[in-house]
Amino acid sequence: MDNFINDIIKGLNGLNGNTAPGNKNWTMAIKKSLVDVANKNNLNIYCKLDEKYGKNHENSEWLYDAIMYSYNLEDGVFDEVYLVAESEWDMSYEAIEYDFLKLIFTRAKVRLIVYQVSKENYDEYKESLINIIQKSKSCKKGDIYLFAIYNTSDDGFDVEKIVKE
Repeated sequence: MDNFINDIIKGLNGLNGNTAPGNKNWTMAIKKSLVDVANKNNLNIYCKLDEKYGKNHENSEWLYDAIMYSYNLEDGVFDEVYLVAESEWDMSYEAIEYDFLKLIFTRAKVRLIVYQVSKENYDEYKESLINIIQKSKSCKKGDIYLFAIYNTSDDGFDVEKIVKE
């Protein structure tokens, strides 16, 4: 699992310095990074991209901005959900929290939230989301969350692993 998480973090950190303007371009870059992780780990992924991107990619959203899973061919069902991801580029806490709450109710090995925030709100937003994890009865001890926080002051991602205590 550590290698899988490191692949996600490495892919997101690799986007730092991206000069493609606009939220749509950032969203596409993030999704392509996640598809690369799925392909590397031989997992299937649903996420909307402009075109099919890799052998395990389904070009549509299914419940989340991205969902990465293994598929049991014998039974024809999802075997395990490895990642669910939501991204929100609106910088209001309410919009970020709305997408984040979708992650709370799912059972996945890793839950990823991607959002942008100013330096002034960075700690407040992050701590508010961590507080939701720690207080929620839907979150189980040991649940793993990745926060990919695009700091508009630094023009780069900070990716942090948060584990439910």
